[in-house]
Amino acid sequence: MQATLYSLIELQEIDLKLDMVNEERGDLPELVDSLRNTIEENENLFKNQKTDINNLKVEQKNLELELDTLKEQLKKYETQLYRVKTNKEYDAIANETENVKNKIQDCENKIIDIEEKVENLTSSNQEIEKELVKLKQDFEDSNSELQEKINSSAEEENLLRQERQIVEKKLTSQQVQTYERIRSANRGKAVAYVNGGVCSGCYSFVPPQKVVEIRNMKKLFYCESCGRILFWDRNIEQ
Repeated sequence: MQATLYSLIELQEIDLKLDMVNEERGDLPELVDSLRNTIEENENLFKNQKTDINNLKVEQKNLELELDTLKEQLKKYETQLYRVKTNKEYDAIANETENVKNKIQDCENKIIDIEEKVENLTSSNQEIEKELVKLKQDFEDSNSELQEKINSSAEEENLLRQERQIVEKKLTSQQVQTYERIRSANRGKAVAYVNGGVCSGCYSFVPPQKVVEIRNMKKLFYCESCGRILFWDRNIEQ
């Protein structure tokens, strides 16, 4: 069990070094991802609105054709009104004329509504285009800076990851999973030493009998408060 515990300690030391490498990159990875996602969202919105504009223009064209037909019908009925000889014929044509006028009004209203929608969508897309230019420039700048930082630490990171793989092979998959779960829940530190009868991770009291057992290193012990794996550091006075 001593070998297992020492392997876990070594694994944590490697992970802490990897954390430092990542910390040197600051929030650039998150910023680059955020910019990439925002650019994609804006491009999709631009594309969808462009499709909407084209569809609306097709609809407008059809309405304009329908409007031309209705206006021709209206002229025909208005001409017929001067030729009727009975009130019944006059009333029938007058009703048709009114129906056509209503249809013409409906078409014209729809065309006006479409023109407004097209204008708003076009204006929106123009703003999106301007925003995309800025976003893409920000992305290029941030990504370039990130790549420089990655390249400068690539060799060190690769060596650390190779060392980590070697250490992992000394542990069971269950032990590695447990270690990573505890590490994730405790700000990157899964292993803590016992100093002065307390856990160095959360400063909670560790019973004397448990301290003795931890010192013997015959099994893994966990802090009852923070859940970290506890070990005895021989370099520290207890």
